[in-house]
Amino acid sequence: MTEPDPLELLDDVVRAIPGGEDRPQQRQMVEAVEAAFREGHHLAVQGPTGVGKSVAYLLPAIAAAADGRRTVVVTSSKALQDQLARTDLPFLEDALDVEFRAAVLKGRSNYVCQAAVDETLVRLGAVSEQQRLDLPGGNQSDGAGPPPGEFVGPLRVEVERLVEWAGTTTSGEIGDLDPPPEDGAWSAVSVGPGECVGAAKCARAEDCFSEQARADAADADIVVVNAHLYAAHLQSGRQLLAEHDLLVIDEAHEFEDALVDALGVRLTGWRLRNLARVHDGVVADAPEVAAALGGAADELDAALEVAHGEAVADHRSGRLRGPLGEELNAALTDAGLAVDRALTSVRAAAKAAGDSRSVAARHRSERAVRTVEGVADAVEVLGRAVEPGQVRWIAGTPGGRFSLQLTRIDVADTLRELAWEDGPTVVLCSATLDPGTAGRLGLDARFLAVDSPFDFRTNGLLYVPRLPRPAAEAWPEAVAEEIAHVVQACGGRTLALFTSHRMLRRTTDAVRELLPHATILSQGDAPNPVLQRRFLDEEHTSLFATASFWTGISSPGSTCSAVVVDKIPFPVPTDPIVEARCDLVGDARAFEEVSVPAAGMQLAQGVGRLIRTATDRGVVAVLDPRLAEARYRRRILDLLPRMRRTRDRSDLDAFIASLELPPPA
Repeated sequence: MTEPDPLELLDDVVRAIPGGEDRPQQRQMVEAVEAAFREGHHLAVQGPTGVGKSVAYLLPAIAAAADGRRTVVVTSSKALQDQLARTDLPFLEDALDVEFRAAVLKGRSNYVCQAAVDETLVRLGAVSEQQRLDLPGGNQSDGAGPPPGEFVGPLRVEVERLVEWAGTTTSGEIGDLDPPPEDGAWSAVSVGPGECVGAAKCARAEDCFSEQARADAADADIVVVNAHLYAAHLQSGRQLLAEHDLLVIDEAHEFEDALVDALGVRLTGWRLRNLARVHDGVVADAPEVAAALGGAADELDAALEVAHGEAVADHRSGRLRGPLGEELNAALTDAGLAVDRALTSVRAAAKAAGDSRSVAARHRSERAVRTVEGVADAVEVLGRAVEPGQVRWIAGTPGGRFSLQLTRIDVADTLRELAWEDGPTVVLCSATLDPGTAGRLGLDARFLAVDSPFDFRTNGLLYVPRLPRPAAEAWPEAVAEEIAHVVQACGGRTLALFTSHRMLRRTTDAVRELLPHATILSQGDAPNPVLQRRFLDEEHTSLFATASFWTGISSPGSTCSAVVVDKIPFPVPTDPIVEARCDLVGDARAFEEVSVPAAGMQLAQGVGRLIRTATDRGVVAVLDPRLAEARYRRRILDLLPRMRRTRDRSDLDAFIASLELPPPA
């Protein structure tokens, strides 16, 4: 088949859109991606909002499919994964007279497990124990969900809904559920990472939605995955996904952190206690094993608390810079012994279950073995000496206890070894992309910054008032006063983004006191989706939020006429991963090479919430004078849209007045 011209495909796409327009920036990106694919050179593209970057890289991928080349698209968020799979790719299939096959693939925990459903039917009392022996499959919860007989109240209703849905769904994918399920209910009908016994050992393999999704992906020309799944593919020796010639990493500014997280190992006392429940689910007559695990969990919790306190007292973070202390090392040793004991026990149970006529018993035992093996591996890895390029630390958990964690931060070396050697041609793209991103990912790539199709100089204003610096005692009060002024001038319509929950709470209280009649929504008042929906639907509301709203929220139109950022979002210097990255480049270069690029990228993401269409207009206020005064300001400003800039409130007021925003009723 002759490979179609991606630019001609773009013409077809424009004609298929009512009122569609040819965007030179999108055409430029299509040409650059097509050239990279054709010539085999790596490429990094900054494609601002409005360029249409998804279509710009999908069209060359579709053209390459005609030549028998497969493309994998990696995203850092499931939201973009779903957008590509459910909106962009179906639209292109309808708009183009070109045949191609597309598939989306997620981790196993995103799909309902029919074997888990069989077991849950027993736990619900929907089938008898004898019927259970005759089920074609089954398993047991890993302990994250309730043990048998404890599905009560709203949880039982939710689990019953999921069981009923499992019998009718054609995809088995959690994203198809509306409303989305609670974690506890979903765990009853799914398997977590590393727990699946595999198709060869599962009696429900023919009905497995995850296996079907993998089969579809193996036959597809374009496969959409997320960063965690791609990391698992690399760790498996590139065995998880079919061979692919081309790789697009969208949201590439987040790919490094996503890989660091995916390559990590963690252990908590809760995980050991959970292992005791897993063990007792398949071994009924060995209570001493669970007791040993429980004792090891208590010992680990105590040792982690002491070690964390010592680390923070020494250097203000939970990072473990040298060998493990005597107490923590002893706790890990005891944990390893308890886990090995559990592994021997569940392996014996699995061997005995192999002779059982209950498929459910065999499946449950095999799953328990996989779960215990995963914990055993984690204990072993965490107890080793830290290698160059690794960081080990203790972090707090939501339950008030601590976890021991380790990961690799030398992502460039890891990717060169696991991915790029004899690997695919890579295109990195994002709405905000630092020119150094490719190098940090181990790639020698050409860099292209596509101009924005939006007229930011006409439609936007960047305001940096003359305030005290954030370290000053007077700064929080000044921030509250500035935000109240913007909210009042815009009649609401303000998204205020904060770098800490403490500053969010303090400013929310202060602005509500200054503007008692204004509707101020604050993160934590309700679930995030509810807050976002209210902010978008109720024009005169304002939303105050932290990290989770710096990206992902799109608010075209006048409902968001102002974005306010409290200060430049520098990474926390005592974050163990930030510390380790700074150590790698050295103290002299750490701030310029680690902190400034990270802050600039994050600030650009927040600023990008304002202008989402060609007709949007509004103001950005960054209440940190360092953006106008510090020596490094240019590196950050260069990552932001080219808006007019001012430090005078009179200019701010005049621009807001020019928006002609109707006042609240």
